[in-house]
Amino acid sequence: MRCRSVTRNVYDGEMGSEVSRYDQVADWYVEFTRSWGSEARTLLPEHLLGQRLLDMACGHGALSRVLARSGAVVTAIDLSSSLLAHATQKESTDRLGICYLCADATTTDWWDGNPFDGVVCNMALMDIDDLDAALSTVSAVLKRGGWFSFSLLHPCFPGGHDGSTDALPSWPPDRGYSSEGWWTTGSDGVRGHVGANHRKLSTYLNAVLQAGFDFVEFAEPASVVPRYFTARCRQRT
Repeated sequence: MRCRSVTRNVYDGEMGSEVSRYDQVADWYVEFTRSWGSEARTLLPEHLLGQRLLDMACGHGALSRVLARSGAVVTAIDLSSSLLAHATQKESTDRLGICYLCADATTTDWWDGNPFDGVVCNMALMDIDDLDAALSTVSAVLKRGGWFSFSLLHPCFPGGHDGSTDALPSWPPDRGYSSEGWWTTGSDGVRGHVGANHRKLSTYLNAVLQAGFDFVEFAEPASVVPRYFTARCRQRT
């Protein structure tokens, strides 16, 4: 794929902006998440050597670099040009052959038509307002029978971490679990800076099924409360 910058007028939900929510906080986000792992790694296929992979909503490229070091040929897209600036700067000093594109994950305007073996989306579906459109993109760009792995803040996260009470739940606490949509915690973390879309777990699972995938495996890392949710699925043939 020829690397080229793609810009689109994409309205960012309740922010009312034509740019990514992350553009204004990119430097803060990179520093804040520096020690974070990539939850999607939990259910990646064992052998990635030579596979053409798409890292969808790649942020500053942390998972992209993991995939490339595993021998994959990586294309990575994100709506935030500011986060991609961090990714490309890293690529310029530690070349892994990653093709970064500033592009909208809910369209295929950026795609050259050459299908991918697999797609990963690490902790980012909550940031995408149009879930169905993003999953349609995944289905469109995959080879027939290709795989898709994604991770989320667990939709059933009740607040706190390992039993503490210093974090709010996945949903607006004054509206409850069934209240879906974008909201912000107003706190110091990522959801306080950029907000997130809360969706019920069943909403995610049904959307993936309706997009033409069959689930292969689920994972929930050990914790006192459900914190992260990871799934791997395969395109229905």
